[in-house]
Amino acid sequence: MKEITRHNWENVVEQSINEPFFLYLETPLCGTCKMGKKMMEVAIETVRAQKDSSLLTGVCNINEMPELADRYGVTSVPCLMIISRGIALKKIYALQSAGNIYQTMMDFLNKEK
Repeated sequence: MKEITRHNWENVVEQSINEPFFLYLETPLCGTCKMGKKMMEVAIETVRAQKDSSLLTGVCNINEMPELADRYGVTSVPCLMIISRGIALKKIYALQSAGNIYQTMMDFLNKEK
């Protein structure tokens, strides 16, 4: 997952115009965030293997971009936010499993077609 910062945030918005962007929000000292990130990575690899296409993903340290939490109403981390056309379509706080994340990604990718 690409690291998202203030410097490249506008790229995320632009990329999300054509396809959903899956943004993982975390903080560095959060143990649950670390576990969630591993589940995200497994889900991403699985989607990429099955769809054989580019998948727009990124990870953001919310401590470095608190304005993002304010703008999108993020209440806690970890959080998987699905962005389309710069709008947060969905926020998932309870990631549960790599399988759950995978299914969520596939649902959004199939909607966009």
